[in-house]
Amino acid sequence: MCFSAPASFIASGGLAVLGGSTLVMAKKHDKILATVPLLFAAQQGIEGFQWIALNHGTTSPTAGYAFLFFAFIVWPIYVPTLVYILDKEKRKIVMWFIFLGVGVAAYFLRLLLTETLVVSEMRSCVSYTFNFPFENLIVVPYLIAIFGSLFASDNKIFRRFGVLTAGLAYISWLFYTVAFTSVWCFFAAIASSIIFIHIMYRRKTT
Repeated sequence: MCFSAPASFIASGGLAVLGGSTLVMAKKHDKILATVPLLFAAQQGIEGFQWIALNHGTTSPTAGYAFLFFAFIVWPIYVPTLVYILDKEKRKIVMWFIFLGVGVAAYFLRLLLTETLVVSEMRSCVSYTFNFPFENLIVVPYLIAIFGSLFASDNKIFRRFGVLTAGLAYISWLFYTVAFTSVWCFFAAIASSIIFIHIMYRRKTT
């Protein structure tokens, strides 16, 4: 496996450059979309520091909670909100995914504030675990909030990103269940590079 501190930092640096270029090229109404690679860059950079700690035989709770803040709080709210802002025709539908995302984020926020996080390396991946009931069930509304909003949109970039990340989520769950959050976020971060292609194409055709 290629998951390591170098892999995380390379992904972070590449996405930072790509995201910065995307943000510069994007028109005003697309800035919120262009920010996605930059957010993933920050998240991957945080996990890079977690890998450094693991390589020294310890863990970084700060890096762990910061990484999960993006995974559990930012993404289930940001993604449906992003679709809501950019796809005005589907707002009545997407609004429900925002509510679901906020509910899921609130649940995870309580978890982050009250439960002990255990970080470990498993199969060359970072595993983030809590001891809480219905652990697997909460994944369902989490994914619905994200993918439901993407697939509800008629915007091609949302549907393409949804198909790509859904496929990667399935692969992550199938092969890396114990480290699903880390692996899927890594794959989704790389997949966010299609936003750069989308923004660049829109710039050339408008």
